[in-house]
Amino acid sequence: MRKVLIIGGGLSGLSSATFLSNSGYQVELIEASPKLGGKTYSFNYNGSKVDNGQHILMECYSNTLEYVDLIGSRKLFDFQESLSLTSVDADGKAYKLKVPKHFYPLNHLIGFLKYKLFTLKERVEIIRLLLKIKYMDEKEAKSKTLYEFLVEQKQSERTISLFWDNVVISAMNTKLKSASAEMFIRIVRIIFFENKRSANIIIPNVDLSSAFVNPAQNLINRNGGKISTSEKAIGFIVEQEKIISVETNKRTISDYDFIISALPEYGIRKIAFKNGVSRLKLPALEYSPIVSVHVWLNENPLKEKMYNLIEGEFDWLFNHGEYITLIKSSAEKLVTINNNEVIKIVFSELKKYFAIFTNIEIKEYVVLKEKRATFISDSDSIEQRNSLFNPYSNMFLVGDWTKTELPATIEGAIKSGKDVAEKIKML
Repeated sequence: MRKVLIIGGGLSGLSSATFLSNSGYQVELIEASPKLGGKTYSFNYNGSKVDNGQHILMECYSNTLEYVDLIGSRKLFDFQESLSLTSVDADGKAYKLKVPKHFYPLNHLIGFLKYKLFTLKERVEIIRLLLKIKYMDEKEAKSKTLYEFLVEQKQSERTISLFWDNVVISAMNTKLKSASAEMFIRIVRIIFFENKRSANIIIPNVDLSSAFVNPAQNLINRNGGKISTSEKAIGFIVEQEKIISVETNKRTISDYDFIISALPEYGIRKIAFKNGVSRLKLPALEYSPIVSVHVWLNENPLKEKMYNLIEGEFDWLFNHGEYITLIKSSAEKLVTINNNEVIKIVFSELKKYFAIFTNIEIKEYVVLKEKRATFISDSDSIEQRNSLFNPYSNMFLVGDWTKTELPATIEGAIKSGKDVAEKIKML
């Protein structure tokens, strides 16, 4: 039985481990922290299971769905029948984007035609560009920022601000004037034109650890794999273009056929190469923060599971019943101010967007600031990721930052792990 050592227990590492262990490989996974899941995890707070941040999935996440089917957790997710989204403006007025279930691919166009947040002219602008993107060669936008591309495509400033900026921040955690137009065209084509259900939103109905991590750990254990937490890789010993052993803070590991590094690129840089300089050519990526605020109220009058806050200090509000969660992507402002100021903004936003919150009290809150939540999906990051090279014959790199042709998402992380598992199976 061939053996694989996996360094890093985030979703990319768990993806590699589950797909390989399910194919008969002996897997050993080590993780530096006391928990698995990387940035996708949950914790206990006053009796509630709380996520480090809310994750929106879509049915175009084919690799993620294959992963949750493998670990047996599909039943723990709520799937939309068709794309449905409620947006609320600063005057408290709600707008519904509702895509019909039938008449694909015209159903998306019908949904946008009825989306009254925009004037008829603006709706036609959006539909025209969506149709153009369907048949466009993404290389036409190579090296352009998304803002440059949208202006070139004659999208109005209001449409850019209220629609495209919202889509990009949510999907790429990158501002319009930095985001890669090439990457954007690729993901829009996947979301709206891959199949009739690809744009439908999926939300876990349990905490992230229960949905993504614990079932994967159980599968690996059932298949005879080994998992060690609180064990950190600190050194690689190289001989004849192979990594012959891995030093950790607890031991030296050399009994393996392949190594998979599921560390972020900045994590790999911290590992010492004991008999020479690293020959890994790693991308030097820039990162963007996300701020999540979980709020417990004396009562919760909200009905929908999620709301988009138009031009708000936060982008999304998610309704968990016993508490609500507000999310801000590309949160350069919020990440620098203290938590008391953040919660003042939360309370102000709630009263502004939802009049029903005027007399409602905040009982408890948790502010989570992820300063390096995702890499910035700009043109430079695409070039660097595409040129990623690994000179060690028995080592593979996985992670959403590798050459996935996707932005930094759960789908990118899981895809990278699955793709490398497939490569190893062919060797």
